[in-house]
Amino acid sequence: MTSSAEDESSIRLRQLVARGFRLMPPIRDADGELMALVYVRPHGDIVDVVELRGEDDVRAARVSQEQGLSTSPTIAEWHAVGAACEVLDQVLALPERLIVARA
Repeated sequence: MTSSAEDESSIRLRQLVARGFRLMPPIRDADGELMALVYVRPHGDIVDVVELRGEDDVRAARVSQEQGLSTSPTIAEWHAVGAACEVLDQVLALPERLIVARA
């Protein structure tokens, strides 16, 4: 039997896919154990990335195409870290584009 939190995060993952996110090949360790699931959505010159390592260990970022698929906050235009439902809600609430002022 699955928990309510797992059901809620599954609903949000389906919403991500409905918005154009694609599941990348799973990240596995040397023994073949699942380490993370990564969803990406390129649009225009930016890429949204969601990395799920566990129900309470999810990272998301919006980066430029030039920077590649990274959830590193040092290069991201936007990023979030936390529990699955919290982070996925933030990703689903993102506008199509973020306006970023550069110095």
